[in-house]
Amino acid sequence: MNDPANDRFFCLLGGDGSGKSTLLDALAIRCPDIVTVNWKQLSSVTLLPELLPGLSPHDTLRRLGPRSRAAQFCYLAALEYEMMIEPALTEGKTVVVDSYWYKFVAKMEVLEMAAPFLSPLCQTLPRPGHIVYLDTPVALALERKSDINFFECNGDIANFMPFQRAIRETMLEYVAAIPLTRIDGRLSARDMLGQAVDVFRAGTTTAARPTMVPRAGRAAPRSMPGDAVRR
Repeated sequence: MNDPANDRFFCLLGGDGSGKSTLLDALAIRCPDIVTVNWKQLSSVTLLPELLPGLSPHDTLRRLGPRSRAAQFCYLAALEYEMMIEPALTEGKTVVVDSYWYKFVAKMEVLEMAAPFLSPLCQTLPRPGHIVYLDTPVALALERKSDINFFECNGDIANFMPFQRAIRETMLEYVAAIPLTRIDGRLSARDMLGQAVDVFRAGTTTAARPTMVPRAGRAAPRSMPGDAVRR
């Protein structure tokens, strides 16, 4: 679907352990007028829950076959947009969605678990007007993770770092045509929030100014007192 990019529709993107959840939680407190959307709000919704009773969402996805897994996710992605994102945009609100469909599809492709229709169907969803990418070194992301599931490391914690690098590359390929602002994931939670809010408040994609990630020199402090970062 070639819908015009919506200037109030943002996607917060980053790898596992990058700090997205911390930022979204803080954003909801600091800017209650901005609608934050996370597909995990719908993760308990299954097409046929009686077939796989008592399983976590991650375990359910593993048990499904490639077509039913893709159908389940496409259903959730469409539900997320049509029931949560689109109504808020229609009301004139700014919306920030966690990862949208990009990270899941990237993981399925890297894991070679994607059904042929998964990516094409997801790409029919309206695209965000802007991506905010939390660029966090994968070694730091691994330090932050207290629990790692199959879909974060390809079933082996030793694979976390190479797997996350592959996910990053695939996600960025999917959003290559969308304006993107990078935020250094090594910053304090307070500074990450401040930079993200500046982008969200800019109002238009052309007004946002990229915050480039330093490639050399001393890393910025991870946090300030009271600024604990979690995945």
